[in-house]
Amino acid sequence: MDVLDNYKKAWKNQPEEQNKHSAKEIYKLAHSKSSSIVKWIFIIGILEFLFWSALNFVIPDSFYQVYEDLNLTGFLKVFVVLHYIIIAIFLYLFYNNHQRVSLTDSTRKLMKNILRIRKTVKYYVFYNLATVFLISIVLNVVMFSDSDKLMQTMNPDNLAIDMSQIITITIISQVVALIIILVFLWLFYKLVYGILLRKLNKNYKELARLDALN
Repeated sequence: MDVLDNYKKAWKNQPEEQNKHSAKEIYKLAHSKSSSIVKWIFIIGILEFLFWSALNFVIPDSFYQVYEDLNLTGFLKVFVVLHYIIIAIFLYLFYNNHQRVSLTDSTRKLMKNILRIRKTVKYYVFYNLATVFLISIVLNVVMFSDSDKLMQTMNPDNLAIDMSQIITITIISQVVALIIILVFLWLFYKLVYGILLRKLNKNYKELARLDALN
């Protein structure tokens, strides 16, 4: 049982004057905890952004060679720029949510801000998962739409190999890799942001009870 639960338990069956005082203490604790949670959402968002940005510098240029051979580098550059802009917008929203919570001075406003924060995080998670899925589909559709060019890229020396089998194996490996990446990302978001959102939701329920009794 945490401090907020202890205050809530002690609040019951008290004289009216003490009851009002305890209600203020419960609100202060819920406010403080909510502000801390939103701050961590913002920090984790920044760390995630820095991680993926640093990963781009670690991946060797040879990894992108196939995309260059298929004239997809221009598309990837445009996508990366747009993606970073959207992520920056989400980070701004996370920061703005933290400022809103920090400056909130009433129970109902804090409840409203908590609902806004939950929606923002859910949209952020959905955007990242949908982006990985869609970009993978688009790249693969473009790659396999011109089979002759793909075969030339994958077999520049015109070796006597069964290219149809190689392409089939490539498609299967791409699908498996996509599933693994999506599952990993979903588990990561479920673990990290899920824990924070559950704590935030608990604060919301406590504030709702407090508001109903006032």
